[in-house]
Amino acid sequence: MGAFREALTDADREWISKQKVYFVSTAPLDGGGHVNLSPKGYDGMHILSGSRLLLLDGRGSGCETIAHLRENKRITIMLCAFEGSPRIMRLFGTGSVHEPGSPEFDSLFEQHYSAEWKDPGRFNFVRSIIDVRLHLVGQSCGFGVPFMDFKADRPTLVDYMKGKSADSLMSSRRRNNTLSLDGIPSFLSGTDPTSAAARKFSLGSLADRLLPWIGGAALGAAVALAAAKAVLK
Repeated sequence: MGAFREALTDADREWISKQKVYFVSTAPLDGGGHVNLSPKGYDGMHILSGSRLLLLDGRGSGCETIAHLRENKRITIMLCAFEGSPRIMRLFGTGSVHEPGSPEFDSLFEQHYSAEWKDPGRFNFVRSIIDVRLHLVGQSCGFGVPFMDFKADRPTLVDYMKGKSADSLMSSRRRNNTLSLDGIPSFLSGTDPTSAAARKFSLGSLADRLLPWIGGAALGAAVALAAAKAVLK
């Protein structure tokens, strides 16, 4: 039987601090849009209180989480035990995105992340800090989650970003982080959702979403026509 509470307890916080991976889920308001689910590592979660935590957001090939948060703020975080006693925790809340250069980012980064991430090469990986306010904490058994051993964080992405210039990082952002899969703007600094490239991406996303409906309608019409012909024979 699952249990719910309004905030994290001290025991919750201690357990969460020992987990090596967590999962972040967001979704657009449009019911036909894509729900996003991302695994996270690098010890990027910092709990500030029973109802507030921070997530370190790294650069990547998409911007689903940020686009969704800037559209509707909804976020769910899941953690599960891969060793020891079984447990699943889901943290429901709302999130705000703080980018480097903003007063909120600079203050939070200095307090919670600078020791590990202030090196210029490692800082290249950092895209934002997501500030989450929780309104519900859920806990369930986790009996179906397998045992797995942690070996190490993968250094590949951080090492890859170390060698990138500011121009290269910005070019990649404009190409990959301007719009979500459903055409929702990320509003990340340096991006322009009205640009020609963004409009092309948005039209492609729209076409991808319409094709199944068009195909279904065409199939339905073909079936109806075949049925009509059979009746008329």
